[in-house]
Amino acid sequence: MNSTATIFARLAAVASSLATWNGQPAIFNEAAPDDFLSQEPKPSKPFLIIAVPTRDDPMETLTETGRLIVQDVRGYQRRTGSAAQLDALMRQVRDLFHNRPGDLVVTGGKCDVARVTGPVQSPTTDEAYTGRRVTIRLDLVNT
Repeated sequence: MNSTATIFARLAAVASSLATWNGQPAIFNEAAPDDFLSQEPKPSKPFLIIAVPTRDDPMETLTETGRLIVQDVRGYQRRTGSAAQLDALMRQVRDLFHNRPGDLVVTGGKCDVARVTGPVQSPTTDEAYTGRRVTIRLDLVNT
């Protein structure tokens, strides 16, 4: 069961709100490519990064096995004086997952619980960008 693939598939629903990179929605795994970040002009639409899980624990009962995954999705956009577009996007991301386990496609399993906190501020190392993040908890069960 790959939580990153599950999250990536669900984020397709917000693709039209995102910047593009190589003809695809700007959704990256772990970090955005340097070429993307250094392009001029900087993209006006936000981009997303699916971080590596911060928690990946076994969940086992007498009849089921699975994983408890906690993973961030971070959103960034060029600093323009207003983060309203980014805030709206990250609320959409939250709503795609929160209390919607049946909507998630999990290869080799299913999602029993999906909870989301945030969006909250996500620090940046580049002053040109502002960031937000949501934290997703997924209880995945093998099938």
